[in-house]
Amino acid sequence: MNDLLQRVKEIDIRQVARDLGFELIQTRRMLCPFHVEDTPSLVFYPPPQNEFHCFGCGKRGDVINLYADVCKIDFKTALEELGNRYIPGYDGHGSNKTRKIDVKSIYTQKPVEEKPFVFQEQFSRIYEDFQQFCLNLPATESTRKAAEYLRGRGIDDWTIRHFRLFVIKNYGLANDYLKEKYSTPELIASGIMNERGNLVFFKHPIIIPYYQNGRITYLQGRTIGDPPEGTNKYQFLTGIPRTIFNIDSLKNQRGNVEVYITEGAFDCMTLVKQGMIAVSLGSAKTFKKEWIKHFKKFNVWIWFDNDTAGQAGARDLIEILHLNGIYVGMKYLPSGIKDINEYFQQR
Repeated sequence: MNDLLQRVKEIDIRQVARDLGFELIQTRRMLCPFHVEDTPSLVFYPPPQNEFHCFGCGKRGDVINLYADVCKIDFKTALEELGNRYIPGYDGHGSNKTRKIDVKSIYTQKPVEEKPFVFQEQFSRIYEDFQQFCLNLPATESTRKAAEYLRGRGIDDWTIRHFRLFVIKNYGLANDYLKEKYSTPELIASGIMNERGNLVFFKHPIIIPYYQNGRITYLQGRTIGDPPEGTNKYQFLTGIPRTIFNIDSLKNQRGNVEVYITEGAFDCMTLVKQGMIAVSLGSAKTFKKEWIKHFKKFNVWIWFDNDTAGQAGARDLIEILHLNGIYVGMKYLPSGIKDINEYFQQR
């Protein structure tokens, strides 16, 4: 089963999309079958990534997810059918016949009624109380290690103060403080605690606050140094849609100024320290259509990490912004330099 799973995941997702009857634009993009739209916002990342991501509705997945969701079948059935259709010599239980998909009905179906997410002012109060509590505690060993790590990344005291970064100096005390001041359902709803009622930043004590209109609207945690095996470098709030880091910096800017869009928040901070106007998306694959309005009047430069995911994400974002009439270009890092932060440190 594991061998079948791996082999099926290697089937070119674009070929499967074509066989299902979808029209691919420049072999990389198509109208999303999971929501109604007029311009194609579903992007394919060809092998070795072999995934799709819709920049309109946010849906993403691999070749099995695409096949299963379009055909409205379960994962196991999709795996069997893909194995029968595309793996030479595989003799499973699924059908090797091409499924008949009414592409027109998929495109024209009404989107599923979903209750829109509404950010509550209470969430900002929770985040800000959490920040203030952490700042008021005396320094600990975590504080020293975090400061040492940040300096090693070129994040100096000015940058820390400007972006109001803070450290969870004592996880247990912070956890207890929030539970004493707010109800557990409130904390879970704000994304700062998981369903077990624990602070989500257990292994991510460096906290990056995202501000909008002067209030904290999002929090991002970072491990000190490289994360332990099985842990991501970053921890985001649970169930809260991500916002743009440093978005308030675009307020009151005149038209046609240069604005840089980076992957990571630290890269954004580095550019601001260099006197540039910059924001961060937090990921090479995250961009929402409602964010386009923020960049309409600017000359935008995409400056992502120097890896496959970063470069592919940059090209996709350039295409999206171009289609919306925004002047946009792409900045490249020298060979061997992984990100903006490293580039300016070496300079």
